Amino acid sequence: MNRKIQLFEDGRKREVTRTIVRDIVQVFKDEDEGEYYLPNYVNDEHDFYNFAGLDMDLAIELVITPKEDIPNFKVDANYFRDDDIIQIEIEYNTKNKKKLLYDLVGELNEVIAHEIKHVNQNITGSHDLNVPEPSDPYEYYTQEHELDAQKAGFRRLAKLTKTPMDVVVKRWFKTHKDIHGLTEKESMDVISKILN
Repeated sequence: MNRKIQLFEDGRKREVTRTIVRDIVQVFKDEDEGEYYLPNYVNDEHDFYNFAGLDMDLAIELVITPKEDIPNFKVDANYFRDDDIIQIEIEYNTKNKKKLLYDLVGELNEVIAHEIKHVNQNITGSHDLNVPEPSDPYEYYTQEHELDAQKAGFRRLAKLTKTPMDVVVKRWFKTHKDIHGLTEKESMDVISKILN
């Protein structure tokens, strides 16, 4: 188990993230809406991803929904550890589908790296994930396991876009107010916790 955890920590996360993002983007390019299970949809010989160092089978439930009332896209994700499923929901404006692809790839890299960190936390037991999810946004975003996953996702996006981490984090909290639901003061406090 320790060897598998070490392999996963030492670089496999990038491979996992790249592979999953690639498959999601392939489906998004080919399909306008629907619910898809990956990797099965892109490779019908496999129902689960099974990466070296990831001591579990993992599936992605991808939900694509056209929404004409948003300017570009929204991505949301959840990790269902009891089922070994990461659910990714993409809502997008059909008029901008091709134009938004570059930004979508960046967002997916951040979100998948974040959720893979939760998978790793679950495998290693580094954080207790069996806690009730707080309904208060500030309490949710300041949980130890959530801060750890946020750092992982933002690090991935910063590296991918060659943008300083603080710029990436501040930009996300500014552009995703509808997702996080934090006040300006709470956002600044969460940003400080992520960056320190």
